[in-house]
Amino acid sequence: MAQRVAPAPMAFDKVMFYPDTTADNGDGFLWWGIPNWWTFSNVSSLNLIANAYGLGMHQAIGLPEWGGTDRYLLEATMDREKLEAFKTLPMDEQLRQQRLMMQAVLADRYQLKAHLETREMPVYELVVAHGGPKLREKILEFRSGASFFMPRNWTINGTMNDLASKLAGPTGGVVIDKTGLGAKTFNYDLKWTSDSQSGLAGGAPSISTALEEQLGLKLVPGTDQVEVLVIDHIEKPTPETYRRDPSRSSL
Repeated sequence: MAQRVAPAPMAFDKVMFYPDTTADNGDGFLWWGIPNWWTFSNVSSLNLIANAYGLGMHQAIGLPEWGGTDRYLLEATMDREKLEAFKTLPMDEQLRQQRLMMQAVLADRYQLKAHLETREMPVYELVVAHGGPKLREKILEFRSGASFFMPRNWTINGTMNDLASKLAGPTGGVVIDKTGLGAKTFNYDLKWTSDSQSGLAGGAPSISTALEEQLGLKLVPGTDQVEVLVIDHIEKPTPETYRRDPSRSSL
């Protein structure tokens, strides 16, 4: 049987960076495709790098301080004909292409040079809790819409590996998917608060409690060989002058 050859990397036709001060806390993140443009809102350079390489944010090594503090609104567009070709790809190939397109943006706008290596690190293992998972399986298709990864209130379509990557932020470490649920896609909501605020009257639970109560999952401390992205060179991007388009209320 002939081996499937991965399509050549696609590319955005235009990419615009703007300063973004719309949110004071956390990592707001939004990916749209309506119908041929993408928007990343209130993202740090660290968000973009982790997303482009499919890693947790604690797996990026050597990033300057501004990489985690300066926020941007990034808008990228793709020619309609290219988009139609993109939509015909299987979902795993769409994800691979999105990451390659973002890696090209990082190389262009940040002059990013980096390499992957493996290091032994403390980790959290994401496993199924006693009683089994509480998840709604979903077939994910390309469509106009968005996934929101907002502070302490997430609505997500994704795999358990996607969830493990996002959990790096609130846990302060690397999270590895050990659920055994594979590449299945789930639709779920997760509401939580910081450990220091959990237990307050009317407050949401801590992230670990929320995972077990709401999703039927839990975090177990461990040690593992972890792939990390070592930043060899990076420059601060120069954003365009920001002029908000009032006709796009979603921005």
